[in-house]
Amino acid sequence: AKAAGTPMRIGVNSGSLPKHLHELERESSVEALVAAAVEFVELMERLDFDDFKVSIKSTSVPNTIASNRLLAQKIDYPLHLGITEAGTKWTGSLKSAVGLGTLLADGIGDTIRISLSTFHAEEEVKVAWEILKALKLRERGPVLIACPTCGRLQFDMDAVVTEVEQRLEAYDDPIEVAVLGCAVNGVGEASHADFGITGAKNQGVVYSKGEALRKVPQDQLVEVLFEEIDKYYAAGKRVVRDEREAAEGAAFLQEIEEENAGELTPERIAAMEAAAASGEALQNGLSLPMSKGPRKRVTLDESESPTAGRRFSRS
Repeated sequence: AKAAGTPMRIGVNSGSLPKHLHELERESSVEALVAAAVEFVELMERLDFDDFKVSIKSTSVPNTIASNRLLAQKIDYPLHLGITEAGTKWTGSLKSAVGLGTLLADGIGDTIRISLSTFHAEEEVKVAWEILKALKLRERGPVLIACPTCGRLQFDMDAVVTEVEQRLEAYDDPIEVAVLGCAVNGVGEASHADFGITGAKNQGVVYSKGEALRKVPQDQLVEVLFEEIDKYYAAGKRVVRDEREAAEGAAFLQEIEEENAGELTPERIAAMEAAAASGEALQNGLSLPMSKGPRKRVTLDESESPTAGRRFSRS
């Protein structure tokens, strides 16, 4: 390998540790994994070969995390991350996202591999890219934002999100696209998105950066969303805004907002708490909440909430 200039990967797997480490493995599988890796590294160094990376893999997510954290403290070589025999596309993706995501967020890891029980290797690549995109370590392809379903949902969220996700595969640019199930507080929750859709009462709004672009029938939301995205690229990554249509969309959102003025959305709760804190500060001669002086948190009285007496609490 040295003569050919070929790099190597040293692999240590929880299922195939050297026999002399079996006793240590019974006491601490993490220490056994790390010990095996360090032994191989020392062998490479004795052979005067340093063009390699090290991989510690286990079927256990906690063991994979702990062993790689410990190994990162002991050696100064690139680390290859993976959860071995992770499982199906569903369970394996979740295990890999938790294990690899935790390590990558710690700054540990140089290359990754997703191991799924599938004949379609491209699925492993897709999962790997989504993990890297979620951590902002790679930016290639759109980022989809989608809210969970709730009592305010007024259209087929599942079908719409699926269609949007599939159609976004045709784009390489890392734009953010949001699909939000209601217009009550939807736009505010993803106002940073490059483009988004939200709906209510058989109508919907396509928006960009929190501002309405067009009001359209719900069954046209997805089609119009991609019309606006394509117009954006055709105009050199500039949002094309028709002021009349934008005003119509903004008026619709305002109408929905007024109809649901009594609902305690996160934004309204924050505003009410800020107002309560300001009122108490003025009454007691204290500094206002937005000042840099000492302050204390003021929460809403339980009786002001429509869920009074029904909040979940841990005892």
